[in-house]
Order: sequence, then C-alpha cells, then structure tokens
Amino acid sequence: MRAVDRVDGPGIKRALVLLILFLLALPLLGAESRADEAPRRVLILHSYNYTFPAAAAVSEALRKALGAFPGRLEIEAEYLDLARRPDVAHASRMANFLHEKYADIRFDAVVMIGIAGVPFLLKYRDIVAPGAPVVLSDITRATFDRMRLPPDFSAVIIDYDPAKTLELAEHLQPGARRLVVIGGNNSDDRRWQEAGRKAVEAHNNPKLETSYWFDRSYSSLLEDVSRLPDDTIVLFLTLFADSEDKRFIPQDVAAELAKASAAPVYGIFETYLGTGVVGGYISTYQSIGITAAEVVREILSGRDVTILPPRASSVAAFRVDARAMKRWGLQQSNLPPGSTVLFHQPSLWEQNRLLVSATAAVVVLQSSIVAGLLFQRRRRRQAETSLRDSEDCMTFAAVSASIGLWQFDRTTESLWAAEPCRAILGFEKDTPITLEGFLAAVHPDDRRFAADTLRKSKGERSAATDIRIVHPNGEPRWVRIRARAHVDGQGAADQLSGMFLDVTDQKAAESEAALQRQEVAHLTRVTVLGELSGAIAHEVNQPLTAILSNAQAALYLLAPETPNFVEIRGALDDIVQEDNRAGEIIQRLRGLLKKGESRFESVDLNQLVELTTTLVRHELIARRVTVETELAANLPLVLGDSVQLQQVLLNLVMNAMDAMASTPDALRQIKIWTRATTAGTVEVCLKDRGPGITPADSKQVFVPFYTTKDRGLGLGLSICSTIIEKHGGKIDLRNDEAGGALAKFSLPGAQRWELASMNGGSS
Repeated sequence: MRAVDRVDGPGIKRALVLLILFLLALPLLGAESRADEAPRRVLILHSYNYTFPAAAAVSEALRKALGAFPGRLEIEAEYLDLARRPDVAHASRMANFLHEKYADIRFDAVVMIGIAGVPFLLKYRDIVAPGAPVVLSDITRATFDRMRLPPDFSAVIIDYDPAKTLELAEHLQPGARRLVVIGGNNSDDRRWQEAGRKAVEAHNNPKLETSYWFDRSYSSLLEDVSRLPDDTIVLFLTLFADSEDKRFIPQDVAAELAKASAAPVYGIFETYLGTGVVGGYISTYQSIGITAAEVVREILSGRDVTILPPRASSVAAFRVDARAMKRWGLQQSNLPPGSTVLFHQPSLWEQNRLLVSATAAVVVLQSSIVAGLLFQRRRRRQAETSLRDSEDCMTFAAVSASIGLWQFDRTTESLWAAEPCRAILGFEKDTPITLEGFLAAVHPDDRRFAADTLRKSKGERSAATDIRIVHPNGEPRWVRIRARAHVDGQGAADQLSGMFLDVTDQKAAESEAALQRQEVAHLTRVTVLGELSGAIAHEVNQPLTAILSNAQAALYLLAPETPNFVEIRGALDDIVQEDNRAGEIIQRLRGLLKKGESRFESVDLNQLVELTTTLVRHELIARRVTVETELAANLPLVLGDSVQLQQVLLNLVMNAMDAMASTPDALRQIKIWTRATTAGTVEVCLKDRGPGITPADSKQVFVPFYTTKDRGLGLGLSICSTIIEKHGGKIDLRNDEAGGALAKFSLPGAQRWELASMNGGSS
C-alpha cells in the first residue's frame, strides 16, 4: 500500500498544478468574453426634475420597453431642472457636471424627455454626449420642423390638439356661452399660449365669448375661476410660472383649478386626468415612451439615425374622468363616438349584471319549459297533421306532373323511389325498385350515363341527364334525371336525391320543331337557287355547249380518209373534261336542293368559299359586282354540315348583292376573308359597300320574319343564326367603320369541337 502511494504521489501533484492553472485562466477567458460583449449605453435626460409626473411616466414606459433589447444595455438618467432654473448659468453648470461625470463613457443614444431641454442639448451635446444620436420623446410636428434640428436628431411626434378638446367640451356643454383659456408666463407656457390661440381661432365658434387668462397670479387665478358662471368652458393649457414668476407643476395647478372652479375644466395632457379635470383630446405618455424605445432600439441595432424619420406616437383619443363629469352634471350620452371613460364606478346593476341576468334567464327558461310542456302535445299533433297534408299535396303534385322522387345512398348503393316512379319507369306494382332493376330498364346506349349520374354527381347544384327507358311492352320513353348531392361534414357527398321526370312529349315536340326548321332551311335554299336559276342555267350551258362543239369537231375530223387522230383525241378529252365539269355543277346543285338530316364531317371553309363564289359567278357578273377573297393559308378544318354552311355563305353573299343595288357600279365589291384565331376558332368575314344597317334594323336582323326587302320572307338570317349556333359558333352582323355592312361568323376547329362534345356528355 505504501509502495502505491509513492508511485501515485507525483501524479497527484501534477493534477493539482493543472487545476490551479485552469482556475487562474477562467477569469481571463471571462474577461475576454465580456470584452466581446460590450454593453450599449443610453442617456435619458429629463428637461424638468423628478416631481413632474409626465416625465416620470414617459421614462418608466421607456425603460420597460428597452428591457426587451437583446444585448447588454446600461441606462443612465439625469434631471436638468430647467423649468425651475431656466438661467444660462445653471445650464452651463449642468453641462460641465455631466461632462465630468461621464467623461470615460461613450453613449450610443441620448433621449431627451421634454421640449424645454432641446436648446440645452443643441448647445451642449458635444460636451455631454459627443457624437451620440438624439431622440426627442415629446414634440409636435410644427415645433420639430421649425427648429431645423441636425440630421442625427430623430423624434417621437405627439398630436396635441386643443381644438379637439374644445370639440369635446362643446359636446358635453352644448349650451355654453363663454370660453376661458388659462396659461402660464414662462417660455414653455408662452409656446402653449400660441397653440391655444390658434386652436380657438381655427375652431371659430361665434357663440362663445373667449377670454385669455395668461398674465395673472396664481392666487387671483383661483379666485377668478371660483366666480365663473356654470355655462363657461375652462380650457387649461400649462402653468409652469405665474405673473409673479412663482414656479409650479402643471398637474398640481390643474388639480387646484378643478377644485376651485365653478365651471367644468378641460386639459390637453394625460397627467391632468384624475385631478378633477373633465378630460380632453389626449395621448398617453406610456405610448410616447414605447415609441421612443422603438426608435432607440433601431439605433442600437445599427440603423442610421439620419434616415429615421420622426415617428408618430399612438393616435390620441377623447378621454374623460367619470367622477368629474358627475360633479358637473355632464352626460356620457353626449360624448363623441369612441371616447374612453376613466374612473367609472359601476352601479349595483353593473356589478351584479351577470348574477341578475342569470337569475332572469333561469326564470324565463323555467317558464318556457312549463309552457312547452303544456303545448307540446298540441303542437306535435298539429305538426303531424301538417306533415301528412304536405306529403299528400306533394304526392298529388308529383303524380299530376309525372314526377317521381327518389334518394340514393352511394355507400350502400340502395335506391329508394316514391310510388309515381313505377309508372315512369314501367315497373309493375309489386316489383321492388332497386339500382339493378332501374339500370336494367334503361336503354343500353344510355345505361352508362344513368349510372354515372347516380355514382359520380358532385356538388349541391342540381344536374340533369336525359335517358331513354324501355317499358316492358317495348315502348321507349324519355326520362330526365335531376340529381343533387348532399355534402356531409367531411365534404363527402354520400347521399343523392332528385326526381324522375317523363319528358317524352317534350322530346317529340323538339324533334318536330327540328324537322320543321330543316324544312324551312330547305325551302330557303330552294328559293335562293330559284333566284339564281338564270345563272345556274348559264353555268350548266357552258360545259354542254363545249361538249357539242368538241363532238362536231371530232365528227369533222373523222370525215377524211386519213383522219387526224391526235386532234380527235384532244376533242374527246375536252368532251370528257366538260362532262365532268357539268356533273360537278349538277352534283352541287343537287346537294343544295336535297332534304335530309344533318351530316357532320370535316369541312374546308376556304374550299366552301370558292365553291359558293363559283356558283354565283354569273349572278355577280349580271349585277356588276366584283368579289375579292383573302383566304388564310393552312386554315384548320371545322366539323359541320357542308350543305348548311354553304347555305349560310350563299345567303350572306345574296344579301350583300341586294344591299348594293343602289351603289354605283364601280364601287360594287364584296370582300371575303378567312382567318384562324388564337382561341382555336375559324372566322369567315364578308364585307359589302352598301348603305349599311340602320340602328332600328340592327337589333332585329336575326328575328324570324323580320325583313327590309320588298319580297323577302325574313327567314334567311334567322336560319343562318340557327345553323351557326347548332355548329357551336357565333354569327354577327354590324356596320363597318369604313362604310357598308360586315357579316362575320366563327366556328370551333374540328379538334376543339370533338373535345367539347366529349366533355358535354348527354346532360
């Protein structure tokens, strides 16, 4: 054991030496760390002494707000006492005192509380806190601008508005006939005297006889206010010194004035509240201190004070003392909106409002329960009777209108349907109405649409789908399904309700109307072709004449013993070519004359324009009308019925020729152009040089049977509008800015039309 001690002894000594060295190094490390974290220093200068409550309130709020600064912060405060000792010698002594006291300290910011200290700081800043940026805590905008302070001075702007305080007084004393403005006699007092005079002049109330009490002793002032009539408004500004040069604290003066006055006293500072003064338009000193702290924190964080504009404190408001109002019999109901009432003593009702209200509520509740128990059975019976009557009326209305109500649960796929649904769906009386049975009764081509309506309908808006139902006797019936989803709290539409409506008669009427429209459109085409009969005969006669001439020439060439077969072959080729031409003309005319259902296919509108102008070529020549076309290259195809679209073009061209009947021959021109738009549509435009459309006609051009022609039926443009709308397009007819009329219709491209058709479904 002793051998072990001898071996470990030197090791223990080395450990002790290292521990001592570590402990000696710790203060050095801490000193280095503290040196890296040097504190920021702020000097708060009070213009007055510690007895001024306003300065104390601002200082306290400032200190609390600066407590949120993230780094180390040291705050020094000094009272300059410039109100009681405004002489130059005192200011010089204070400057030298501060210079010696803080000779080894560099301040990062200086806050001046009170406007009286600004001249002191302007004169002695280089002695007290050289180079430190300054924040003035309480200054009006006018004073700040007038002083023309150095650029490293910022400020908290406060809104003292004596005119607003007068407005409050007039609200509370609408019968006032006299105004007395009270102020003191030192430099600060004189500044507020000027502000008070300007406020009274700006307020300009001729009913008030105004007096200014600025040059009176304190004792005479108290005696005079005690003799004022009760219809007087007393506005107290400040009184730091009276005419005898006695020094006072304005808050103490306000308390004595309010106590001695026979008329209500109003003030402009927060410190006056609670002294007996009624109130005024006042900003809080707490808000001034908080705003000043915000500016100081920005400066301490590295913000350049020269770019910090003066910052306004919180907005002032009307603040009144409820006790003072009660003393002078002033009514709270006369206060301006948004006023703050302080020192309000709640009445017995206000103190126990909750208890009284709860008791009354219990009594009312008990009475209601008793009344409910007495009338519960009677009301329930009335409700049951009303419900039965409503159900009977609804059932009768549904049966009369061939409407069947139903509900569908998507979770269980259970279908409930009212009794009228059986007749609509063709079910036997005892056959249960289920989802499988309903889908089995639907026409196979419409079964998918019906299933999607029940399983995939979304939203609370009603959606409609028309399907065909095949009754057991083989009779097809059209049924409209109206469905509406009910969204639960989680947003899932599990319940669906709606109605079945038999629309077979409506569908039959629509089919008959469509057939009649086709008949009228066909009649219009035949009428137009009848007008073009001479031109058509000439168009057909040309290839026939050419065929006859070439046949006679071939016979002549066959007469010699050695016929010229080359020329004969050329004549025969001409015969074949002219025959094909005549066949194409007749085929086009046949297409326009024939009747039948619409057949949608890909149509080249450029080609359709060329065919139409060729068809009316001789009519154009006869009427001395020229046609100019500008057909866009690579124009997308459209999906439509070529015959119906050609009818639209033919009608527009004929209308243009008719419109230019009175136009001089040299100016008769029709311009037709096509273009593709960025919206995926294709436009066809046709412009004439006629007289245009009158304002009265422009609103009715597409109305059926409305015409401006002596022999017109008024159906051409109406049919054109119907055809274009059926093709998913739009048609327009208006006057052109350069003269004449401009007709334009647009159609969706083939790909866009097919996409829209697929998205539209059968609803």
